[in-house]
Amino acid sequence: MIQTFKDMLGDWNSTHSERAKLQHAYLAISLAGIVLAGLVGLLDYDASRAILRVCFAGIGIFAVNAIVWALLFSLVVNKLPSTKRTSRK
Repeated sequence: MIQTFKDMLGDWNSTHSERAKLQHAYLAISLAGIVLAGLVGLLDYDASRAILRVCFAGIGIFAVNAIVWALLFSLVVNKLPSTKRTSRK
């Protein structure tokens, strides 16, 4: 089971870019925080609201980051001329 998890993480690491990994991290941390806020909410309502605010800020960062990267790639990166590597002798 642990080896399967390691293989899945290795596969994920090799198939996604750093930007995608960062987006996945924002989303995973925010979702884990929401679960934590739910559990804390059973004991302290005000603390759970504070945790939820941080989690929603993380989801907001996720959304803004996704929009900015989509605009950057569609408006700037795809318009740049592609450079070909030449071998030096």
